[in-house]
Amino acid sequence: MRAAGSKPGVFPVTGTVEGASAGNGKGNGNPRDGDGDAVGLLADLPGLLAPLREEMLADLVMIGQTPAPTGAEERRVQYMMDRFAESGLPEAGPDEAGNAVGFLPGRVGDRTILLVAHLDTIVPANVDHNATVLADRIEGPGISDNSLGAAALTMLPTVLQKLNIRLNCNLQLLGSVKSLDRGDHAGLKFFLDHASRPYNYGVCLEGVPLGRLNYFSIGTIRGDISCRVRPVESRSYGSESAIVVLNYIINRILAIETPTRPFTKIRIARVRAGKSYDVDPDKAVLGFEINSHSDEMIGRVTEQIEDIVSEMSARHAVDAELDVFFRRTAGGLRFSHPLIRACVQVMEGLGIEPDQGHSPSELSEFIARDIPAVTLGISEGSKHHDQIDYVMIEPVMRGMAQLVGLLTALDRGDADAPAAS
Repeated sequence: MRAAGSKPGVFPVTGTVEGASAGNGKGNGNPRDGDGDAVGLLADLPGLLAPLREEMLADLVMIGQTPAPTGAEERRVQYMMDRFAESGLPEAGPDEAGNAVGFLPGRVGDRTILLVAHLDTIVPANVDHNATVLADRIEGPGISDNSLGAAALTMLPTVLQKLNIRLNCNLQLLGSVKSLDRGDHAGLKFFLDHASRPYNYGVCLEGVPLGRLNYFSIGTIRGDISCRVRPVESRSYGSESAIVVLNYIINRILAIETPTRPFTKIRIARVRAGKSYDVDPDKAVLGFEINSHSDEMIGRVTEQIEDIVSEMSARHAVDAELDVFFRRTAGGLRFSHPLIRACVQVMEGLGIEPDQGHSPSELSEFIARDIPAVTLGISEGSKHHDQIDYVMIEPVMRGMAQLVGLLTALDRGDADAPAAS
């Protein structure tokens, strides 16, 4: 980290954010007119953005109340494109995959940063999506994953306008579709595979938590094991109900030895079976995930699960099948990479504690294409637990200030230096 005062724009609160004009002249920095000027102290940014809070929360509520199960995100896509057009983006529209795409050209345009937020949620369309705005938080299904991330992306052009920031680099904005579960990041994959320009950096936006800083991906596979009882005329000795056989499979999977080094974990995530208490289920499905720092170990465990499924299918006279629909290899950046150091400096300048753990996101698509990228969170909150999803209101503009700080750092070239070995 640079020492405070070593150059204008240093990230701790003693420095300024460069690359923009401070139209309102607020803050304790040194606002100047013209190109390459400052907006003030990094720590002042949440205050400068405070007038946009209600607009940000309105976007969050509108997006959150719009159902968007994977594969049915059209209404959210349209909302994001409408907001892009309202903010004056010269290019805004859907692509062939159905993603919401916006482009903000830079003054120079020799580099491009791709920012992405997935628009789909795990919440079914028939669930009540009404959001509740309380004094300190907003509650609602999927509000934290990923309505807030989508709202942050939607508001970004307006935020930059408010601060009179025009970057030298281009910003490519993408509201991606078909990201979750069997969607397998299809929207982002399509966009990257058909990109019309190279991308120098990627930033994935997730709702929570503030301080989230993911820059590596551990090896992962996700799959379903289905057990279906054969018709009566095809059954043989030893046949049992689908859920009983699935229980045998679960017990065998849990007996697989996994090492602590390299870290390897088998997660039994969900089980679906049965329609009535008085009817034996003829089909049962197990959803599982394997994580490991070693792709080789994932391969070994997967082979063992394949053998277990084949054996149980024959032994208990059921049709058992393994379907692996999601596969990611391990990879990512080192902590010494300038992009990570820039992120940490921005967070520290805003009083945000970096959380460098691993959480699934679309980051893996950037890693697979050797594009330096990170995943950031926008606010505090909770998701996918027994209680209703929520996001805290107060930290939201600090999360947006974090994003602005990182973009100006990348625009300045702070992450262009080679990583330390």
